[in-house]
Amino acid sequence: MFFNRFFIVVFLVGMFFSQGKVDGVAAIVGNSVILHSDVLQQSQLVAMERRVDPSKNPYLFEQIYVSTLNNIINQYAVLSVAEKDTNIIISNDEVDRALNQQIDDFILKAGSEKLFLEMAGMSMRQIKADYWQDIRDMMIVERYQYSKIQNVDVSRVEVLHFFDSFKDSIPRHPEKYNFSIIEVPFSPGDASMAKAFDFLNMLKDEVQTNGVSFDSLAQLYSHDPGSAPAGGRLGFTHRGALVREYEEVSYAMEVGEISDPVKSDFGYHLIKLIDRRGEKISTQHILRTIEFSEDDRINAYDAIYDIYTHTNNNSPAFDSLSNIFSTKYKNGSGKYSDFPASHIPEYLFVALKNMDVGELSMPIEMGGGYFLVYYYDHQKEFVPDLDNSWGLIYEYAKQEKQNSTFSDLVKNIKANIYINILNN
Repeated sequence: MFFNRFFIVVFLVGMFFSQGKVDGVAAIVGNSVILHSDVLQQSQLVAMERRVDPSKNPYLFEQIYVSTLNNIINQYAVLSVAEKDTNIIISNDEVDRALNQQIDDFILKAGSEKLFLEMAGMSMRQIKADYWQDIRDMMIVERYQYSKIQNVDVSRVEVLHFFDSFKDSIPRHPEKYNFSIIEVPFSPGDASMAKAFDFLNMLKDEVQTNGVSFDSLAQLYSHDPGSAPAGGRLGFTHRGALVREYEEVSYAMEVGEISDPVKSDFGYHLIKLIDRRGEKISTQHILRTIEFSEDDRINAYDAIYDIYTHTNNNSPAFDSLSNIFSTKYKNGSGKYSDFPASHIPEYLFVALKNMDVGELSMPIEMGGGYFLVYYYDHQKEFVPDLDNSWGLIYEYAKQEKQNSTFSDLVKNIKANIYINILNN
């Protein structure tokens, strides 16, 4: 498509480049303001993907910045027109589904929901609230774009001309794999959870009975690397900024009160309410992650070996279970079709390289659990041409024509809307 998925990129970048924002307006498009910080953040992501170091290649990074700014201007210009198109109707349910799917994709990239939330630095509720409108804007732009190019097609002559003009720049078709995965994470048993719970209860008694400083205990024993050096202090936070279980207890406490151990996806928290200002609270906590015992490891192995026994030579059953585990654990479980080899994690790629087509692996341990992989098919890298990839070349030619058509439309839109690019 003509546009990169700008709003999704902003969603991603906002999480991983949230520090050190630079104030200032980069451009104004109609009634929309484009902040320099947003352009810079997206430019940093593009530079990272292209392996460009801004400090070593400032001129190249400046080119990336200018290109990124122009792309964002295009997005907002199209959005200003698309929002007025009465034929584009997007329901709240559609936005919710798209947002949830995007979050699921990010969770998959992060490795788990817990790691995703740690990197985001926000609760799931806050993420959904903050980025719902961005997802809706993205969908409006995409629907509008599709409405303008859906009837654009190419003739056989145009395909031949496209191939003759661009054959030297057509990318090689990457090596791809078809497979399914089931991941069974180590799940802490009662003994492991009781160990963390009892340890925090002991620390609570040290504070209340023996007068030991909560701050010093947090510095010594908290597993939260972000707050431990500061005595577990999180500062003032508003509702939705912290995980639900933590907030439910914190907002019900009195100032100076210390909670019983509170369980969340991160482990157990011992919480102290420091202050309250309206709907904001200031808390400190001691986090103890739940460490897996050898019994937990054995239980995970037994569970995945049972799956191996019942699904070997039964790939439909394996695929069905992989989807169930993907929903249940929000991990890498699932079926992957035409998946590029370059995107496969190293531990999984090594397993696939040592397997035969149609084979189900034995349980393999990875960080935090075990996995099984069913290997279905493999396609080697090749150079597309008119003989081996007519359909693909046709799609490339069609896309090039659609891009050109929409590019002309964008130029016309921009000629009829107020745009002011500021020099910062």
